[in-house]
Amino acid sequence: MHEMRRATAADHPAFAQCVRKWGGDFGPPSVPLPRLLVEHAAATSLVLEDETGVRAFLIGLHTAGAPGAPAAADPREACVHFVAVDPGLRRQGIGRALCTTFFERAAAAGSTAVRAAVPPENAALAFHRALGFQPADGDRRAQGLPVHSDYDGPGQDRVVLRRELDAPAPPAPPALAPFTVRRARPEDFDTVIAVVDDWWGRPASRDLTRLFVGHFFSTSLIAERDGALAGFVIGFLSPSKPEEAYIHFTGVAPAWRRSGLGRFLYERFFAAARADGRTVVKAITSPQNSRSIAFHNAMGFADSDPIPDYDGPSLHRVTFTRPL
Repeated sequence: MHEMRRATAADHPAFAQCVRKWGGDFGPPSVPLPRLLVEHAAATSLVLEDETGVRAFLIGLHTAGAPGAPAAADPREACVHFVAVDPGLRRQGIGRALCTTFFERAAAAGSTAVRAAVPPENAALAFHRALGFQPADGDRRAQGLPVHSDYDGPGQDRVVLRRELDAPAPPAPPALAPFTVRRARPEDFDTVIAVVDDWWGRPASRDLTRLFVGHFFSTSLIAERDGALAGFVIGFLSPSKPEEAYIHFTGVAPAWRRSGLGRFLYERFFAAARADGRTVVKAITSPQNSRSIAFHNAMGFADSDPIPDYDGPSLHRVTFTRPL
């Protein structure tokens, strides 16, 4: 299963090895990917990896970098410096997913546009154009494109590309009529556990223990209608994995399904996780729970194949991952 995360300075050797191994249109590895850039742009760069290691990455800069990190000359303009994808994963939307996540984070940090510079003969031109980049004026034309001569030094001509960024999505609204949503309290466990089996139509209460509500109530949500429980999300910000948030258990009363309440609760949880600096949210379900899989897909989660014995013997699970 592929997971996207923020880059770290320690990723540079793996990136350099990937560039040498993948070859293609990257050029001499020492030129486009110096260690200094990875070290200082890590906070705004992205990595996609699986159990075998790095499978794709994006090196980019925007105004939300770590203190002391370089930024574009215009603080409203982000920069994509380098995108690389394992040849075995190309044409699967991986590069687009990395760029889209970068665009969203740059826009949220205040950037209004993103820039890139590509050699005129590089196949990456078509990729950038497909993402909505447009070439900026140059000092000459080659192959029908405006080119900046010696842009990166003698003989290093580049096509400069620019793309406007969409304004960041507005924060989740404070309420969804006719429901009221509040932070959970430890005593909510008894209310939730009393309805779970009925809402699920099968024994499901064993999947939620008092520990999760008792210790993670401050990051969990309760929705009520006229004082009665209408839905809930039991989730937490991982104390061991500082980039991750996790949704452990969620439910909506049968009478209020398809009302938008489930989506609203998830968006409230996402907003809180982002505010805490989390960059990914995860969840799991059983392979038989087609309703949960469909809901999480609709919420932007990528799902894994069923993982045998994930939670113990014969307890197979599908895992979900969504970048924030």
